[in-house]
Amino acid sequence: NGKEYRVFDTAYWDVDQRLAYMDEQGVDLQVLSPLPELLSYWLAADTAEHVARFTNDAMAAAVAKGGGRLAALGMLPLQDLDRALPMVAELARAGLKGIMVGSNINGVSIADARFDPLLAELVKHDLAMMVHGVRPAGTERLLGSPIMGAVIGVPADAAMAVASFIMTDVMGRHPDLRLGFVHGGGSFGSMLERMDHVWQHFPEMRTGEVSPVDYVRRFYFDTVVFSGKYLTYLIKAYGPDGLVAGSDGPTAIGQTGLDGFVRAASPDAETAEKILWRNGARFLKLDVEGALAARAAA
Repeated sequence: NGKEYRVFDTAYWDVDQRLAYMDEQGVDLQVLSPLPELLSYWLAADTAEHVARFTNDAMAAAVAKGGGRLAALGMLPLQDLDRALPMVAELARAGLKGIMVGSNINGVSIADARFDPLLAELVKHDLAMMVHGVRPAGTERLLGSPIMGAVIGVPADAAMAVASFIMTDVMGRHPDLRLGFVHGGGSFGSMLERMDHVWQHFPEMRTGEVSPVDYVRRFYFDTVVFSGKYLTYLIKAYGPDGLVAGSDGPTAIGQTGLDGFVRAASPDAETAEKILWRNGARFLKLDVEGALAARAAA
């Protein structure tokens, strides 16, 4: 609407610059994802579809130019499932590894049953889904800088999505779904033990047979939490098999020195290797050997 949202460095979309950035950071393979603001659920459906198709095409083009060192997630206009669902097959044909979605679609939780056809379609085409907090509720109660909505509200909204997926037994309905959450699941990790405690003591919380502390081990969470101590806690809380390395890069405030960050927070070398690449390769079915060969040949 004629307002500048943010100024982005060209390394966001320039593949050569992105590969140079990866080399500086010691990264062999990186997965690109749409910025949350691009998801466009708040726009007219036809406009959102146009943005999604443009973004998905740009992602596929970047992967093709990346010579085996890039993979990508796409996006869908989820305010209109009739438009979105046929596009899932298109993403698969384009070689994308899954989709990035918001924690809510114009105020409706992504865990709501109305999105079950989307989850079924992702399973059908063997694509993963990664959830990012967007447009959080309750920001009118956050005082101070306007960016507090992003700093505090977005992680809280993501946590509500994680909890809602658990309480609605998403994996019971879609056992083959590969479901992940960015920024360590937002603030959910800090509430997991509390949720589990209440689950144990209040029968009305037991909508399923699996406790929250066990259920989270069916999900994936990235390591973009900016705290080594908190990552150490999440490794224990979520388990070493569900965490995947993430950078939030190439932003100026992204997680740099990823290898050292993960290794310092991990209890042993085997756990660090799982988090740095093995878990992510399983989650998104990545060609790690191809990326290593591509970097060696460059």
